[in-house]
Amino acid sequence: MLHSTPSGEPWQGSLSDLPNVVASIKRLRAFGRLTLRNSARLGVAHLYFRNGRLVHVVGTRGATNAVLADLQGWMRGTLRFERGVSIDHETVADEQEQSFERWVAQLRGRSATPPPPSRPQVVEGQVVAKPRVDQLIVPWEWRVLIEGTRRVTLAVAHLVGPQEALTVLRDILDDCSSAFPAFSGMQIASGGYLHVKDNSQLDRLPREALLEGFAALIATCQYFCSPIIGELEAHRLVIQALGDLGPTLISLGVFRIDDRLLINRG
Repeated sequence: MLHSTPSGEPWQGSLSDLPNVVASIKRLRAFGRLTLRNSARLGVAHLYFRNGRLVHVVGTRGATNAVLADLQGWMRGTLRFERGVSIDHETVADEQEQSFERWVAQLRGRSATPPPPSRPQVVEGQVVAKPRVDQLIVPWEWRVLIEGTRRVTLAVAHLVGPQEALTVLRDILDDCSSAFPAFSGMQIASGGYLHVKDNSQLDRLPREALLEGFAALIATCQYFCSPIIGELEAHRLVIQALGDLGPTLISLGVFRIDDRLLINRG
């Protein structure tokens, strides 16, 4: 249910409210940022509107097409529209805006039903739990992830300045921990970067889930910088911050270099 708020405060609700929110944005020709957070898995998308039109998209899945494609599979989530938040450049093509509008139209008639439970394995007439063995992170991978996070969040803090650093880093942490609760163990260090104070929760997570979480954290840092210095420079900032850790994080699937962005806008 969409929460009504006083004038000037954000509109908030669930994913099922999105069609009504988008209709209001178009009707009012509103400026602002629409933040969508996936409630079932890690996923955040920021959609910027100008005069009621979708003009820019950034999210944990990378470029515009990847974010819009990922949204097609969302079943549960929350939304927050902040009026007046603007961006200087437009990156969304007409066909991309049309793709977004088709998805919004599909939401009107779609009910968010939970997936059916997986069928248990039956052995000799008895129902038994199917064992699953998850690979855990190894110490050297853990050290690389922590240092990569420190470098990137420190670069973000330097970009926005000391007065805004705490707010921005808190927003980044909230974006990730809202869909990935284990990240709530992270804190903002006195040096102005995110660090893991309590890794007991993270240590127990499967390796795949942990790598996905850190990939989303780095991507979130990048798209928080995009409205300030542009998408290209934000990507370059992360590459420079990671430095010699870049190739290792790429091999782990935590970071990827967007060659198309660098070639087209470099």
